[in-house]
Amino acid sequence: MLPSFETKFLLAILTLCAASLQAYAGAEAGTAAVTPVREAAARYGQALGAVEICFGSKITPKAEQLSQSYSGSDSEIFKKQAAKIFDAWIKVKSCVRQDDPNQCKIIMDKSCQAAEAEIGPKGSAIPGLVEFAKH
Repeated sequence: MLPSFETKFLLAILTLCAASLQAYAGAEAGTAAVTPVREAAARYGQALGAVEICFGSKITPKAEQLSQSYSGSDSEIFKKQAAKIFDAWIKVKSCVRQDDPNQCKIIMDKSCQAAEAEIGPKGSAIPGLVEFAKH
């Protein structure tokens, strides 16, 4: 069975988020000693989204500190970027497929796996933003 429009749409959202994270990381790499604001904000938005979708996940104090670490115009950039990524997660959360609900579950599971790999305790991007229940 071919993926439906909704499935393709949700996968496109997640792909866009991943591409956005990589682009911002590449564009801002080496510009500051701290995590670039858009990358940090995207990861914070990812953490908030993961808590909405991923069973047994919870935000850590490190994530809360990250959200407080930018001021001025960087704070506004942080808020907008975090909201953009969080909104994409909410779209995934609201996935409804009457004909094949398993596709929504698969998308959510893949999103949670990616979040754990990137922002979980041993994450490859910004580790320790979210704690995950043992599998």
